[in-house]
Amino acid sequence: MNAAVALVGALVALRAGRWVGALGTNTVLAALPVLLLVVGVPPLSVVGAEAWVGPRLEPGRPRWGRAVGAAIAAQVLMLVGAVWAGASARRLGDVALLALVEAVVLATVVTKVARPAALVLLMALVSVPRLAGAACPERAEWPTKEWSTGTLPAGREEALKAFEDYAFTLEGQDEERKGVRTDGVVLIHHGRLVYERYARGFKPEQRHLGWSMSKSVTNAFTALAVAHGVLTLDDSICKHVKATNEAACAITVRHLLEFGSGLDWKEGYENGSLQTSSVLAMLYGEGRRDMVAFITAHALRDKPGTSWEYSSGDTTLLAGVVGAAMKPRFGDGWEWKLLLDKVGVRSAVFERDGKGVLVGSSLMHATPRDWAKLGFFFLNDGCWEGERLLPEGWMAASVAVSEPLKQKRVDWDPGDVQGRQFWLNRRVPGLQDEKPWPDVPEEAFAMRGHWSQSVTLIPSLDLIVVRMADDRNPGFDFNTFVKRAIALVEGTP
Repeated sequence: MNAAVALVGALVALRAGRWVGALGTNTVLAALPVLLLVVGVPPLSVVGAEAWVGPRLEPGRPRWGRAVGAAIAAQVLMLVGAVWAGASARRLGDVALLALVEAVVLATVVTKVARPAALVLLMALVSVPRLAGAACPERAEWPTKEWSTGTLPAGREEALKAFEDYAFTLEGQDEERKGVRTDGVVLIHHGRLVYERYARGFKPEQRHLGWSMSKSVTNAFTALAVAHGVLTLDDSICKHVKATNEAACAITVRHLLEFGSGLDWKEGYENGSLQTSSVLAMLYGEGRRDMVAFITAHALRDKPGTSWEYSSGDTTLLAGVVGAAMKPRFGDGWEWKLLLDKVGVRSAVFERDGKGVLVGSSLMHATPRDWAKLGFFFLNDGCWEGERLLPEGWMAASVAVSEPLKQKRVDWDPGDVQGRQFWLNRRVPGLQDEKPWPDVPEEAFAMRGHWSQSVTLIPSLDLIVVRMADDRNPGFDFNTFVKRAIALVEGTP
């Protein structure tokens, strides 16, 4: 009886506490309303049951004092253990585990049954280093509604002139589409917007096509699907979608994330043959009606997982697989409910094919400030306002060099160091000894897109550099741009 009452009380209190915790900061310790709910409701529910049932089991024996003291003491010890272990009112796994432990511990302590077992459970609770996932980074504020603003450090006038001379100097007439053609730049330092400038008629509220920056967003959608248990990295794509070519069923979610599908794909753009380009046919030709069918009609060139090729086909197929897995549980608009609304990316527009599949490789539009919010989300390890949205370790795996890239590379350039849908500044031992961006910290990673769009993330500087652009020739140097952006804030706390 007491175990059932304790479980119900714990679940009610912790669910309420989790909701209240979402309004406050990251840990249980920091949210007083959560503490009051969790400390008070479960013990009192057990005490009530003990006072009601106890006299019937042992007539004439007073039980109130013992029950109250034992329940409150046990509950406080459990909460101390949970806080010490880094438990969060926002993580469902923490809530579920603590509720289960409470149901056992409170009932056994109060009824004086199996107290040694209760002690073992309590010790197990406090010995867990992290219950359901790593604690999220603490931030004084989050830009869910809007970015807070700051200023560049004093004395950076020369650095600012060098930066703007490089980023915003057009060559010839704008319609000639020559030279560096920056549409907008946003710098976020320590969570504040410290620099913003637009050109060529663009405005802060104007959406900009991100092209392949969309791929990094598809990475996040995949992580959400894994976090909610609707797919695993080792699922065959055919568990979720129908492949035109049955051989494609050997491809897994992991292979697509790492550009390792092995499909015989041609990633050619407007400066190459239009007739042989798989990506142009997918986006603008016969493939646009049903991109999953079009992509999986390609033959396998290599065994999946044994070769790397940058492929918009891999990412769009991944978006189709993720969407097919998520929609049955979360319905239409799941990407808004589970990510975009949470991080305040309200300007986002993601184009779809004729079957309703997100064109996850290429066609997301958003304002530069909202692209910066997605960068802030990734920079904070897939957390937002203290809530972990992406699985623990997901971002660390995403910014490690793709395993297929280490094995065999198809149409590879030494600057193409890739993780899971992110560009990396990593050395690859035995393959590439130098960083792709020599004047940028090695831990930097980026979302990058056609015509030189980029969201560059530098954890050691707590810096996000957003550039929206329309470069149509190879005159823009990414390393130079980011180096000059770093010079605007480097060396400041």
